Amino acid sequence: MTGEIQKAYVRRLFLMFACRAATEELEPLIDAAVREVYDELKPDADAGDPRLCYYAAALAGLHYRRMVAAQGAVSPTYAGAVPANRDDRGSCYVSERIAERFRNDCADLLKDDALLFWPV
Repeated sequence: MTGEIQKAYVRRLFLMFACRAATEELEPLIDAAVREVYDELKPDADAGDPRLCYYAAALAGLHYRRMVAAQGAVSPTYAGAVPANRDDRGSCYVSERIAERFRNDCADLLKDDALLFWPV
């Protein structure tokens, strides 16, 4: 493997995808996403390829959206008022499609996770 994933660039892309300002509390999401991408890399892949930064940022964004959706699943009630139903699954769906798209864009650098059946 040559090069390395530029974590600072991943951070900037993630913050743009998540529409957030920089914050230290989100660093573990970025670190986890970068590790996931490294785990998927082929042994001879160039980790310095910029496409991997987009993929890592999209994965971090997906993890972030899932956390936000999980937090929104529980709504407190006040003085017997019925809370409005909030459904954050749509943002998870969009984030999943974005991550999938960026993964496809750098598929030549990643291990093939397809399951193949060979005739006997």
